[in-house]
Amino acid sequence: MAENQRLILWIFSGLLGLNIGSFLNVCIFRLPRNCMSIVKPRSRCPKCLHWIAWYDNLPVISWCVLGGKCRHCKNPISIRYTLVELLTGAFFLYAGWRALYRTATPTQTDAIWFFVEVSLVSALIVCTFIDLEFQILPDEITLWGTLVGLVASAALPALHGWTNVVYRLYPGQGLPRVEIGEPHLASLAASVFGAAAGGGSIWLVGFLGEKLFRKPAMGFGDVKYMAMIGSVLGWRGVLMTFVLACLAGSVFGLGKYAVKREMGYVPFGPFLALGAIAMLFWPGLVDAGLDAYLRGTHSLLDRLFPR
Repeated sequence: MAENQRLILWIFSGLLGLNIGSFLNVCIFRLPRNCMSIVKPRSRCPKCLHWIAWYDNLPVISWCVLGGKCRHCKNPISIRYTLVELLTGAFFLYAGWRALYRTATPTQTDAIWFFVEVSLVSALIVCTFIDLEFQILPDEITLWGTLVGLVASAALPALHGWTNVVYRLYPGQGLPRVEIGEPHLASLAASVFGAAAGGGSIWLVGFLGEKLFRKPAMGFGDVKYMAMIGSVLGWRGVLMTFVLACLAGSVFGLGKYAVKREMGYVPFGPFLALGAIAMLFWPGLVDAGLDAYLRGTHSLLDRLFPR
């Protein structure tokens, strides 16, 4: 592939992300309200209900040109719409860079990974903003996302990187040795195991938390959400997602308490999204950070308690 072709495709990936971000805004607004289809009718101002013309619905550009206000009623338009578009465009641009520049010659596998990465990121963005506003994780995203993850894994063994599950289960680390020679079945098994590990882990935490604190600790939406993530990232990726989410949530909670002197309700979905994105794009950095933390902890303990 020529360099100029690669550059054009990379720019196109970012523009595609901006437009997909505009559609994600529709999903974020309509799914939790059950007010209308995400396909029709076309967008309108939520204040004056005037239909929005195509030239006022261009991602980012229209919001800036209109000064963040509706052309007709002059009421402010939330900056969230532009933030979602920019966030989606940035992730699509990064995923496009990975697909086009990670190797000297992009392959079909790189294209597959681009599709998987942007699909998961889009689902995470929709769920995050809905969870922040309504404290729900819509089944339309989580259940269909899990199904897509399972089907894609069965159809495209490259998604899980190996030709049999024995490598996905990391033999030699106290885990059972399971061998499946057929690559499509092996990839599907890795996806199923990841979905079960994700949903099961968060269900177990919620179950134990409810028994301990006598009140619901996790919603069932989180279980389906983690199953979706696990169907793509596999068992190790989804468990590391949970660990990272707990760390990020703890830091946020402590910071909130230090400022407001109260904890209040904090949705867990956005922190799971952060962990999932970290494991999707930067698993090597996460592993390196974890290794450095463990080495530092061992070194500190050796100094405090010399043998």
